[in-house]
Amino acid sequence: MGRKLTRKGLIKKTDAIVSEYIRKRDKKCVVCGSTDQLTNGHLYSRDTYSTRWDITDDGNCHCQCWPCNYRHEFDPGPFTSWYIRKFGIEKYDEISRRRVSKPWKDWEIQEIYDNVKKKLEELNE
Repeated sequence: MGRKLTRKGLIKKTDAIVSEYIRKRDKKCVVCGSTDQLTNGHLYSRDTYSTRWDITDDGNCHCQCWPCNYRHEFDPGPFTSWYIRKFGIEKYDEISRRRVSKPWKDWEIQEIYDNVKKKLEELNE
C-alpha cells in the first residue's frame, strides 16, 4: 500500500493535469498564437479554487505561452481583451462572481482531478 497523498500533493497533481489538458486542448497561446513554452494561463489568479481549475471552454483557464503568461501578472490587458472579445463581458463578469473563497475538502479536489483526467483521456483518443 502506498503513502497517502498530502493535500499539497493533491493540489499539485490537479494543477499538473489541468495544465496538460489546457495545453492539449488549445494547442497555442490564445494571446499571441505561439506554440512554444505553453502554459496554463489563468484569467483570474489561482488563489481561489472555485475558478483555479475551471477548464470549461469559456472558463478561467486558457493556454498561454510563458512570456504572455508572465506579462499577464503585471499587464492583464491583452489576455483580458482576448477573453472579452471571444466570450463577452458577461462571461468575464461571471467568472469574477464565481471567485468565492470557501473551504475545499480533499475529496472535492480529487473529484476535479478525476474529471479532468477523464476529459484528457477523451481528448487523447
